[in-house]
Amino acid sequence: MNLKTKALATTGLATAILVPAVPAMAQEAAPAAEETGNVIIVTARKVEESIQEVPASIVAFTAEDLEERSITQLEDVAMQTPGLVFEDFSNGGFAQPTIRGTTQFSVASLEQNVAVFLDGVNIPRNYAFDVAATDFSRIEVVKGPQSALYGANAFSGVINYVTNERSLSEISAGASVSVSENGGLDLNGNISVPLVEDRLSLRLALGYAEFDGDYTNSHPLASAGTNPGTDEDIGGYEKESIIVGASFAPIDSLKFDFDYYRFQTNSEQRAGYRLSRGTDTNCSTATVFFAPVNQLFCGELSATPAANPSGVDGFLVDPRSYGLDAVSELIRVGAEWEITDQITASYLYGDFSGNVFSAGNSDRDPIAGTALFGQVGNVFTFLPAGEFDYETHEARLAFTADSGLYVTVGAYLQDGEDLEQVAFGFVPLGGTDPITDFPAGITPTDATTLTEKTSVFGRIEVPLLDEQLNFNLEARYTDEEITLTDSGLGAIFTRPDDYITGRASVDYAISDNHLVYISAARGIKSGGINASTFAGLLPEERFFGRESNWAYEFGIKNTLFNGAATLNAAAFYIDWENLQISRTPTGGPINSTTIIDNLAAATSKGIEFDGAWEVVDGITLNAGLAYIDATYKEGTVSATILAGGSFTALPFENPQLCDDVVCNSNGDIGGNDLQRTSDLQWNVGLSARTDLTDSLEVFGRFDLAGQSDQFVSEINTASIEARTVANARAGVRGDNWSASIWATNLFDEVYVSNAFFIANRFQVEYVPTLGNRRRVGVTLSFDY
Repeated sequence: MNLKTKALATTGLATAILVPAVPAMAQEAAPAAEETGNVIIVTARKVEESIQEVPASIVAFTAEDLEERSITQLEDVAMQTPGLVFEDFSNGGFAQPTIRGTTQFSVASLEQNVAVFLDGVNIPRNYAFDVAATDFSRIEVVKGPQSALYGANAFSGVINYVTNERSLSEISAGASVSVSENGGLDLNGNISVPLVEDRLSLRLALGYAEFDGDYTNSHPLASAGTNPGTDEDIGGYEKESIIVGASFAPIDSLKFDFDYYRFQTNSEQRAGYRLSRGTDTNCSTATVFFAPVNQLFCGELSATPAANPSGVDGFLVDPRSYGLDAVSELIRVGAEWEITDQITASYLYGDFSGNVFSAGNSDRDPIAGTALFGQVGNVFTFLPAGEFDYETHEARLAFTADSGLYVTVGAYLQDGEDLEQVAFGFVPLGGTDPITDFPAGITPTDATTLTEKTSVFGRIEVPLLDEQLNFNLEARYTDEEITLTDSGLGAIFTRPDDYITGRASVDYAISDNHLVYISAARGIKSGGINASTFAGLLPEERFFGRESNWAYEFGIKNTLFNGAATLNAAAFYIDWENLQISRTPTGGPINSTTIIDNLAAATSKGIEFDGAWEVVDGITLNAGLAYIDATYKEGTVSATILAGGSFTALPFENPQLCDDVVCNSNGDIGGNDLQRTSDLQWNVGLSARTDLTDSLEVFGRFDLAGQSDQFVSEINTASIEARTVANARAGVRGDNWSASIWATNLFDEVYVSNAFFIANRFQVEYVPTLGNRRRVGVTLSFDY
């Protein structure tokens, strides 16, 4: 069924469900953010509420915040959100938001620990997470398990992208153009027009962004013009986005929204390098062919690339290598029916589809190439590659009594198909022909996963003591079936499962301006089925189970100085079982992909603060702080350590990764820190504005954000150093226009952003990726 047919079919379905006297149950379309002083209206629980009245830790950014803080991607959101860390690794295809230390271990997994939604519809794959910031009203980060209201992949929290409200009565329009160094260009425009007042309106939003890159590629063929590929500059991209929508209200109490979104990304591989066992490693000595070999790297990974065997200094990226060529599309149909002043029914349909291809060079030095099995060439890994199509329906009925009692019940259906392709192999040494498909002689492993989920859910909030004390209970029952077709074996495997998730909270309003709450939540992330590239996958390795957590939170929210300030704090504890980790399959050859297994247990505990204060009229301070202690439980064993070692070792030699000096050869990692998690994260900001004339305002903003060091792997030997990054913006604003000059990474901090750790019996490698350099630009904006 094509997109147009689906749109027409679901329009009819929405009408059929909502027009009868007995309505279906649904999710309301999220409204635009409203801000009063420092208080923001959010829809974190799928209803409009003040952020200060929701018994959960939430950080939200309005459209004004996004502009003034130079937030254009998910990494920028994380810098300004205590407790949220985001990395996209070397090619942008493995987006990993981490909330409160609950790290995603299998970066290519279909299920993620943090759910990401666009206007209420789940974005199903991580390479589609970081959508262009086009026409956004706000971005919400809701911390802690939200599985009851959002589903299984809201295991540790939710990120909500919310576009601007669809007005039926007001014309609105806006446009902006930004030009920055290193070929940066951003164009955005939006318009919303009522064709029939209060009955029919249309909206359109367009976005385009390009950037050449901010590191130099020292490869001698970088100027060959390979497209797609990576040229003389590293880390460039080209992004396009379009949103087309219509809203229709046949009567005052009934409204339909019809939307189409399309996002396209072409990105280069980011600046990085490789460290190899024996050549660059410096600790954990093992004997290989009677000689001592260092298996691991100990210490901080440098932002300066290691020496290359070819003798060419600097970053070397094969010109045929690129990060992503990805397209994603969403058809969204929403409907809301205000049956009475107290009862609302709503329905939301989404069809999210996309495809992706990437070509990543895996040589330590692409000029020298790699010798393997008597061949010399350039090794490429094609991952992520494939396509997906997820169709969802959510219906909900909500009731609000005069007493403040709130009840909502709903149903959710998901039907998804996901084709994942993985390939690894040689291409000719030093070529410049672009790679747009799997090269001749490299056959991908195809695995198609079908996912069917049916859920029923509900929430009830009971107010007591004149709504001063509130009891809230959320619950969700999910029945799912996952079917995987393994093309390598020509076999089909099925895994059924069902489970219950929930969240309970009690909040008490000490006064109108002070709220305390306590909550307990159960998170579940679905299990699944492993595909294989060889016939020797053991039966017990074919399936992996779901992982779960219990999370407890105590918080306080304060509005101070007659609304001029907010100060919120939350303490949390997460008990995490059956972590889904990646490991090499038993007996797998060098070209086998990793599989997912349940091996570990961990805890994460910490405390968070965030607040804002308008000190005087026009001057506002904001700050956030998170301290997180995320560690493996005692007795946890690392599959990476047990599966590592050298395939060349003789039987009487010691091939283990760990030598019982820097780490345990039996794989015991109990008490170690979870990888890719910083213990400390903080941000501070200062904004100022003042009138020059009755119609002209000058403004400025400075933001500083930092995070402490973090370990690359569960072995806790290699680490990524702490970093502090500053952004700034200053400009003038008229009645309907503004002009500003801005800088991101103002002090040009050069730092390692993240790093892959690859360890099996064939190889040990570290692949650090660097963060973006300083970027200075100017922006001109208009609105109507």
